[in-house]
This record gives sequence, structure tokens and C-alpha cells, in this order.
Amino acid sequence: MASTQTLELYSKDTKVWIPDQENVWIGGVILKDCDGDSLDIELEDGRQVTVSITSDVKSLPPLRNPEILIGANDLTTLSYLHEPAVLHNLQERFINSQAIYTYCGIVLVALNPYEELPLYGPDIIAAYSGRPMGEMDPHIFAVAEDAFRKMVE
Repeated sequence: MASTQTLELYSKDTKVWIPDQENVWIGGVILKDCDGDSLDIELEDGRQVTVSITSDVKSLPPLRNPEILIGANDLTTLSYLHEPAVLHNLQERFINSQAIYTYCGIVLVALNPYEELPLYGPDIIAAYSGRPMGEMDPHIFAVAEDAFRKMVE
């Protein structure tokens, strides 16, 4: 059985991720405190599911990040860094902010928008020139500027 301390995280109104055939992951909310054997969860689409809990902690659904962290420009700032959290954050940034770049520490994650975006003009180059990485939104020019500065040093 998962530890009592771990199960305390799975109380009523806690937001979790559940594997989904169509969307890969779907958000849900726990309907009542964990009884130690199962969790009753209402999914975002209105369906209700019961998740059985085994002795393996991996049987527990991944926890969702607080709303304030959704769309964070650096994945390492997320409270929970697992597959559904990363995919959801990238989706939020790409769909809602049209941001194709996201940091994961010193790594730059890039999503291909399959269309031209106004991200590479002289004004953008000038904006990132001389600026330390992390000071502005994630961008390939920030990584290039950082690499150039370190090379010069």
C-alpha cells in the first residue's frame, strides 16, 4: 500500500491526470478523500472513473500543477515534472500564447508550428542582443547570445 503520507496528497478536490485514449492525458478532480483502495475522479469531460490503488505508488495518478504555474516559460519551475505536466504546459504555451520555445533549465524545447512566424527579424535579434538567458521569453536567440557570451569569456 502507498504510504499514508503519500495518500494524504490525494484528498477531495485535488487535481490529477488520468491516461486517455483520445487525448493521451485528461485532467480530473478527486471527488472524495482517498480510502486507501481507490480514488473516485470526475474528468474534465464529465465522465467519472474509479482508479484502483495497489501497493505500488505508480498506481496513483500524477498530480496536476497549481493554476499559477500553467504556461510557465521554464519547465523546471513546475511543482510536478512528469509527462502529463510537460505536455500540458507545452500545449498551453503553444496554443494560448503561440510560444514555440520553452526552457527546461538550460535546454530549449522547440515546437514546430509548421508555419512561418515573425520570430526572427532584425528587431528580435536586437532585443536579445547583450541580454542574459532567462531575462526575456525563451528564444533560440537567447541561447545563441548566451553561447556567444560564454565563448568570448
